Amino acid sequence: MTVQETAKIVNALKIAYPRYAEQIQENKQGMISLFAFMFKDVPYEVVNCALQKFILESPYPPTVHDLYKEVMAFTKPDIPDEDEAWYEVARAIRLYGYYRPEEAFGSMSEVVRDVVKAIGWSEICLSRNIELVREQFCRLYVIARQRKEQEMLMPSTLKRRIEKLAKGKIVEISEALGGAANGK
Repeated sequence: MTVQETAKIVNALKIAYPRYAEQIQENKQGMISLFAFMFKDVPYEVVNCALQKFILESPYPPTVHDLYKEVMAFTKPDIPDEDEAWYEVARAIRLYGYYRPEEAFGSMSEVVRDVVKAIGWSEICLSRNIELVREQFCRLYVIARQRKEQEMLMPSTLKRRIEKLAKGKIVEISEALGGAANGK
């Protein structure tokens, strides 16, 4: 989303939330800079749809977090719940069995595959207490799914900044925003 498109979003906030129009106007440049930075990898149409949905559901203007969650709801792939995930595992056991793990892994979604590998394909297939294995799988799957959802919520620009930090290249948010965070 460009800075010009972001200005449209901020103006829409002023119109949709007249009670907060004065506060939005006072912080308009900072809001435009921050929203443009946080949503620069997201198409305007997606952010606009997310904003429209949010306006219909909330009497208060969205934070960056609120709007980003709405954007992700439109764009992220569905991650199966525990029952659907276990169904993938049970189906793979039926179709591929113990001797064809690579084909079984290929039939699973990413998070399911990661949890199955953590437990061990042979342990799952050869278990005499499949209900216990299912329980363990579901417990681990809930954690893995939450991590994946958190990872998916993170903007790619922030992921790149974190990678730079890991490499010792520190980038201040005020630099990334072009000085707007400091009122410049």
